[in-house]
Amino acid sequence: MILKKTSGDFHTFGCVVRGELSIFTYSISKPSPSGVLLFDKKSHKKIGEYYADWQDIFGRVVSIAIQGIDWEHTVYLLDLDDEVVVDPYARLIYGREKWCDESRQENCYQVYGGPIYKEYSWKDKGSQLKVPEEKDIMLRLHLRGLTMGTGLGEDKRGNYKGLMSRLKSMADYGITLLEIQPLYDFEELRYLTVSNLPYKKENKPKAEAPYGVNYWGYGPADYFAPKSSFFGGEDQDLHMKEMVEAIHNHGMKLVMEFSFEGNQDSRFIIDCLRYWAKEYHVDGFRLLGMGLPMDAIRRDPFLSKVRIYSDQLDYGLLSLEDENYRHLYVENADFLYPLRKLQNHMDGSITEFANMMRRQNKAYGFVNYAASTLGFTLRDVYSYSEKHNEDNGEDNRDGMNYNFCHNYGVEGDSNSRNVINERMRHIRMALATVLMAQGIPMIQAGDTFGNTQKGNNNAYGQDNEIGWVTYSKKKNFRDLHAYIGKLIAFRKAHPILSSIQPKELSDYRHMGLPDLSYHDREPWTPWLTDDRKSIGILYCGEYSSSDNKDDIYLCFNFYFEEVEFALPTPLNGKKWHYLTNTCIADWNESKDPLEKQDCILVPGGSLTVLLGKKDPKASKDLKDSKKKNKKVSKKRKK
Repeated sequence: MILKKTSGDFHTFGCVVRGELSIFTYSISKPSPSGVLLFDKKSHKKIGEYYADWQDIFGRVVSIAIQGIDWEHTVYLLDLDDEVVVDPYARLIYGREKWCDESRQENCYQVYGGPIYKEYSWKDKGSQLKVPEEKDIMLRLHLRGLTMGTGLGEDKRGNYKGLMSRLKSMADYGITLLEIQPLYDFEELRYLTVSNLPYKKENKPKAEAPYGVNYWGYGPADYFAPKSSFFGGEDQDLHMKEMVEAIHNHGMKLVMEFSFEGNQDSRFIIDCLRYWAKEYHVDGFRLLGMGLPMDAIRRDPFLSKVRIYSDQLDYGLLSLEDENYRHLYVENADFLYPLRKLQNHMDGSITEFANMMRRQNKAYGFVNYAASTLGFTLRDVYSYSEKHNEDNGEDNRDGMNYNFCHNYGVEGDSNSRNVINERMRHIRMALATVLMAQGIPMIQAGDTFGNTQKGNNNAYGQDNEIGWVTYSKKKNFRDLHAYIGKLIAFRKAHPILSSIQPKELSDYRHMGLPDLSYHDREPWTPWLTDDRKSIGILYCGEYSSSDNKDDIYLCFNFYFEEVEFALPTPLNGKKWHYLTNTCIADWNESKDPLEKQDCILVPGGSLTVLLGKKDPKASKDLKDSKKKNKKVSKKRKK
């Protein structure tokens, strides 16, 4: 294969196709011969090699242009510093089209790069969706895990088609934002021999059989390319865009999770995030890894309206944020632990819990959740007292040891009605608490359907029913899903629960009540001490920016026994109305106020939600009384 080579333009790292020209730009670490190797896509036979001349090098950057490459049948590698490597900026990856294809051992698990060379006609309006943050409900998921164990057809299992088939039900449920574990191309096969690229040209090693699966996808990766086996092999870029567009058309945003290794420099990471935001209309990123250039990412003008979620956002950095470009979000387990310690009676602090419930800032946000992949599923939090990771092959040494979990009498599944009811009570309370807090609520996929990993709290390599999301068919979990759906709708109908305006615990607008206040067995006198395990939180509806001015009173009781909560007197003739209690999962649609307006009994280990709203009957009586008084007044005048 003889093609014409000229110097490139040095504009963009990777391979970029412009008409008949394919421009390869890459960096070198030392002055040694380097070039582009072309291979037949099907046979992997080398069909050409094109090395850089002195005029193709600027500093440590090389740029080569080759005219006439047929990318339908061609892939490429780079020869850098006497090693053959995959271009770290490769837009497409070939060789992993089939998930866990062990036949790849014959070719030393080698993969190849390719450019994007087909156009996609976007019909959505880009990544800047007009869904307000106050309406956001996050769902975190693994694309393969969500679609392997849910009864989908074979053509939809483990790929983007399966996720797309679930989008309508997610949107109908109230989900507005999907946070998805790695969608970029990673090596899922695990093997002991260092047999993958890079390799010395003269010493290509032999490969051993794989010994496991990198199911989650963390570790070294090809960060610019969509995961080929997730997106249909060929045309993976088009299918990725199709999926993103479908997510947007269902009124949802997409946040991609990126786990960067410690050897990537800041330029590479920022180039990667910019690329996905521009090329694939991705709305945000959750960033994992040590030593990330968070300040440079924060200040990057191209990423100023792209959401960045991370656990590495220290408050010194956050204090520099501009309220006009709110796009940083703290996503860590700070909310999870105070809640679990109180629920499972492990020396939890009611003060710490109260602070987590109201954490908010106008310049940056917070994500709250009760369970994640790094730990037990929510069902397992209340079904196991110890982790059970033996199937991971590490003698149960892996995974977190600090889970603050409790089995409530039986380790694992139980047929005891009392045990089941106790566990369900805690699951409902945990999810309801997340949905009643000020930050953005996040639900781990499967938790509302009773997903279990059988006590495995580190299922990174479990590409099976342990790691896949499975939906329990039991009635109690079907009821759980419906109940949480009602709470999601309730949150959206009451913006006072999700305002980005931080609560100041004062009546700074002179409404008659503080924007948020704490209560307990007596109104206005909470005892925020470590020995107390109950608290009442009152959101004053008059501070809501919406037309809905209902007050919301949350009565959290983490004691075993029931507690009597005092009810503060609401404003403007409002009356307290009972909505729900997580212990029995009822949902009161009655318009009648509570008979007793000064106190309420709350069962142990539960949350009661009350609404302070005007009594329609009382309002009608007041109107009738005013009309009657006007008539009497007119008669007297006559």
